[in-house]
Amino acid sequence: MPGRRPGGNDRGASLAEPGRDRLDLKSKVPEAVVRASTLTEQVYLKLREGLLLGVWKPGEKLTARALSRTLGVSLTPAREAITRLATEGAISVSETRMYSIPELDRAQYEEITRIRLQLEPMAAAMAARNATDALVERLDDINEGLKARILAEDFDEGLRLDSEFHLSVYDAAGSAVLRRLIDTLWLQIGPTRTRLLPEYRRKLIGYENHRNVIDALRRHDEPAAQRAMHKDLTEGANAIISVLV
Repeated sequence: MPGRRPGGNDRGASLAEPGRDRLDLKSKVPEAVVRASTLTEQVYLKLREGLLLGVWKPGEKLTARALSRTLGVSLTPAREAITRLATEGAISVSETRMYSIPELDRAQYEEITRIRLQLEPMAAAMAARNATDALVERLDDINEGLKARILAEDFDEGLRLDSEFHLSVYDAAGSAVLRRLIDTLWLQIGPTRTRLLPEYRRKLIGYENHRNVIDALRRHDEPAAQRAMHKDLTEGANAIISVLV
């Protein structure tokens, strides 16, 4: 908005205090954050990672002041990072310059899902071509961790591990262009994935689908990897769509 300082209004609900544990520049910092040339870039990458992993829930408010406290940085890099993600469509901005996590309706989620079903199974097939024993072992560890967290009813950590599983597969595709396209979609749907009901998660449907993906990658079976990922996305998306309006 011309004449207004980006992110200058910090009124409204602040980032929930649990965010201090959920988002920390010193913990689980991706390599890209460590290499970032500026503090603003570090905050941007960490905030972006949180959106990809579903750290925040749809409708949750974001303020630069709360984010700066959570990450232990000044207001300026927090404002700039939020403004950048808002420009990219990953964060909603109201007419009064209030920032919040987007709330997708059913039509929006269905549209994004249709595009995901074209890109992500393709990435899984490419990953099967490139898969190493180390990747398969890592994915198996992540998936078993996912199962353990679901059985412990720790659904937030389960969702983080589910996201880590998928994004690790897409990294293994070896295509920076494809990964950027997938990330663009995940930035929009990451928070909405928190709407997945506990009843669905307790059935371990995602865990079993992941086992099929892992098996396909282990055998370098590209069509099987593509089918397994398509099935996993379809079933999970249908469960989320059923609770959206």
